[in-house]
Amino acid sequence: MTKEPSPSQLKIQLGLAADATFLGWVIHQPLNDEYVVTYSSNQFMANIGWGLSPQQAKKFKTLKKATSIMDELEISEIAVVAPAFDVGTEILVFAESSPTKAENANPLRIRN
Repeated sequence: MTKEPSPSQLKIQLGLAADATFLGWVIHQPLNDEYVVTYSSNQFMANIGWGLSPQQAKKFKTLKKATSIMDELEISEIAVVAPAFDVGTEILVFAESSPTKAENANPLRIRN
């Protein structure tokens, strides 16, 4: 298993300023550009609350924990784990943000 990158390594790789604050790892669904906000699961079902804003997203301290939750919720085919940073003026999430099938895109999101 590959070692998890440190926030400092991520900042360098992603070209962020040294003062960017690492918020944690988030679970992002690129197709709808949504983030896991709340979740619960048991042996019978999974309940997932999705939100449109990275500010609302549930932040995980480690990549391993976020990946484990994504697998537990059985959403690894539709979601990715991505690092989130506060750069002062906004929250940046480094994940694919454009859907692969435009017809399934969330109509509430404005895209350029």
